[in-house]
Amino acid sequence: MNTNFWQLLGIDQTKDTTVIRQAYRAKLPSYHPETDPDGFKALREAYESAMNYANLPETAVDETAQKSEEKEAPSLTEEQIKANEICDAYQALLEDPQRCYNIDEWQKFIGSFYDYPMTVIDSVKWRLLELSYETTNISESCVKILADNLRWRQQLMTQFTDEFEKYDNYLNHIDRGDVFDYTCLPTTNKILQNTTIDYIYYTKWLFWERRSEDVYAFLCQDTVIYLPDDKKFMLEFAHWHSAASLKNQSILDYALKCIAEDDQDENIIIEWKYIAAIQYTLLEDKQNALQAWLELYYSGHYQQKAESWIAGWCVYFEKNYFPLLVMALNNSYCVAVDKTKNYLHTIPQITATTTARLAGLEDINEYSKEIVDFVNWALSTNWNYKQVLSILLRDDGNNRLYRLYRHAIMLRHGNERLLQEILDEQSDDPFEQFILQHLQRQAQQHLAWLTELSPVQEFKAWLFDNNENAQLPTQFDPDEDGKQVLYGRLWLDRFEDIPDIAQSHLYQSFHYSNMEMFDWITFLKFNNYYQLPKSPDPSVIANKKEAYWQWYRRYLLVVAIACEPIKTANYLQQENNTFVLEEDDPFKPLIEIFKYGNWKNETELYNLINNDGRLINCVLNNYQNSIEWFIDAPHLIDFDDIGQKLEYAWAQKLANRNPIYLMLLYIIVFNKPEQKAKLSQVLHNIIGNDKKLIKISKNLQKNWVAPSSVGKIKCNHIQTDQIMIFAERLSNYYGILDKSELEILDKFKNNSDYDLILRLCAALLIAKNTENQKKLDSQSLPINKWWQFWRWNGRANLKGFIAQLFCNFVLLNLMSVLSKYFEPNSPTFSMICYSIVATNTVFAIKRRLNDSYKGQPLYFLTSILIAPFFLKPFWLPSIEQNNRFGPPLEEITEKK
Repeated sequence: MNTNFWQLLGIDQTKDTTVIRQAYRAKLPSYHPETDPDGFKALREAYESAMNYANLPETAVDETAQKSEEKEAPSLTEEQIKANEICDAYQALLEDPQRCYNIDEWQKFIGSFYDYPMTVIDSVKWRLLELSYETTNISESCVKILADNLRWRQQLMTQFTDEFEKYDNYLNHIDRGDVFDYTCLPTTNKILQNTTIDYIYYTKWLFWERRSEDVYAFLCQDTVIYLPDDKKFMLEFAHWHSAASLKNQSILDYALKCIAEDDQDENIIIEWKYIAAIQYTLLEDKQNALQAWLELYYSGHYQQKAESWIAGWCVYFEKNYFPLLVMALNNSYCVAVDKTKNYLHTIPQITATTTARLAGLEDINEYSKEIVDFVNWALSTNWNYKQVLSILLRDDGNNRLYRLYRHAIMLRHGNERLLQEILDEQSDDPFEQFILQHLQRQAQQHLAWLTELSPVQEFKAWLFDNNENAQLPTQFDPDEDGKQVLYGRLWLDRFEDIPDIAQSHLYQSFHYSNMEMFDWITFLKFNNYYQLPKSPDPSVIANKKEAYWQWYRRYLLVVAIACEPIKTANYLQQENNTFVLEEDDPFKPLIEIFKYGNWKNETELYNLINNDGRLINCVLNNYQNSIEWFIDAPHLIDFDDIGQKLEYAWAQKLANRNPIYLMLLYIIVFNKPEQKAKLSQVLHNIIGNDKKLIKISKNLQKNWVAPSSVGKIKCNHIQTDQIMIFAERLSNYYGILDKSELEILDKFKNNSDYDLILRLCAALLIAKNTENQKKLDSQSLPINKWWQFWRWNGRANLKGFIAQLFCNFVLLNLMSVLSKYFEPNSPTFSMICYSIVATNTVFAIKRRLNDSYKGQPLYFLTSILIAPFFLKPFWLPSIEQNNRFGPPLEEITEKK
């Protein structure tokens, strides 16, 4: 009976199936079916043989053993005996924990071959190869010595024709040597040696063949092994832990020891520094981890990995810095200005890596609102500076985080002075200094194109030209699709204090939407709303480093109040000592309300603000849900929503206003059959028991008429009458306004000198006109043609009207010719012709009146009664939009 399977399983002969299974499981990692299919097959056969032996009855075992002994009984030759001696000596060497990994002992074993004839050595060497192959946890380095001495590889082809590949693979395997120095293992216990080798080999296999999660799960298991003091192996072992992100204080200590000894190659020392940095991070040693990664980064080794780990460190320890760090690490290659004709290549861009990092931020809502705004700004394509006003305003010089965010934003929006401030900045904190160095690298890139790029210099030459009539070069004109518009806008997106002549050039040559960061300041200046103070002199800046930024920040405050009053008010209420303004500053009263006013929500704040000037009106135009907001944007008006606001949000604002104006306002809003009861209640609350006001209320509801004054109550008679005329017309389902009337209302609502209620009425009428026009446009009415003389409800412009009347002239002349040459029955024929002429004339007048119909009350009756009524159609204006009678008439000369 062949009992080699017990040796393969690594246990003594036994009938205990539990021991056999445990031995089999312990050997499985060393004989994986994918990497060593032959070994796995042999292990499985050994396991099955052992289990078959364990299941045999005692008598069968004895008989088997007896037969085996009988078979082995034949006497051996002297050569066979000597060969067995060599094999037994080799087996003893392999099983002796003190000698099995000692190269000197292997050399002694090989030296013993000289005591035997060559014929014995030639016969036994292949048994030694098979024995080596079947032995687990053998030293490949030691076997390699034996293989070279016995010349296995040179004679393998002739000896093993069928199993050549198996043994050739084995020889290739031992050529790679041991995974670590086996002589470092303890020499007292073979089981401990085997356990350690099995553990290391299995871990290595997991590292190369499986996921890092599997490596982590295995390394986390409790086990007892002996870690050899082999620096090369320990470095590899440390890398396995690093790949699995598994912290281990022992590995860190070993790494620090190797770094301190400094007895290895420089590259190996760098490897240990990398391991130490990872373990510092995994062990959550904040300062040492950062210092280790920064040292690696600055050394030029592992820069990409160090950058990635620094980012991970930042997320864990300084999360609020992470979006800032991502922007700082943006690395856009730029060509020198004098090296390319494509100027875009000289301007830094946001790289795909940076975009991906920002877009992939997890738990973005865990950041503050200001940082979220920064991320959204960085990801947007137009980089609107208004998106980051809140975080810029918070940089008052006392918060390092906001200061660094300011520098990151100024890479895109900062002028030359602010870019220079980035270059001059220093920090004692190593992490902040790391961020600063990357920001400074990008600041230098931006300064290069700002100061050297020829299109930018040409744009600045025009802008600062002292000639008041200097014309904007075509290449910078957005309306002309100039080829270099981009470079002008890039410069304009970096605000600075420019002289009045430059502001005048901007105002005369650009729309506000194309002025970038100069839009609000130019708008406020040239509408005489506000004048920003001049920037501080260089002497002031020299004595006070933050003077320029505080001036720039004041500009940002003005813009923030103008375009985001609610958000700015909330900020100023929380940070009410941040800004100090002169007493005569026009924004001073409003800022005082923001800071110290007794308000808790937007409505309460709005009620505290008195719209007593053009500047405040300009600000309130951007105060969401305010009266001024809807006046400025009538397209946002929803009459149901306005009704709610009149009753609640605006109630305090409308209190004590002119009652006539209020009645007119409420009638416009609630003038619907289903809201009559609500309108009556609201009007009653306004007029009370005042008989004069009751009479005015009835006249307004019935005839849209109101007096110019009632007692001490005065009205702007002209504007009020105009609004009532339009309101009466628009109360008609078909009522609309033409272009000139809309311009009147638009001009009226935008004039802050007029009463706020009347301005709101004007905005409501514009919204009502839009509503009525949509209803008319949605109707399926036939297209009007000039030659459709028979259509009573058709439209005819002046040319169509004249063409239709010309047909009368043709008919009358035809009648005259026929009467002269053919002498028909004159009375009857003439009667028919005159009837046709009269009917055609009436249809022409009706079609002409239809063309000018805007829903005016009694329009057709009054038009006919006006003398001389026949001439009126000649001077009636046509309306350019759809009305009750369909779309405008197509031109006679129009072919399609």
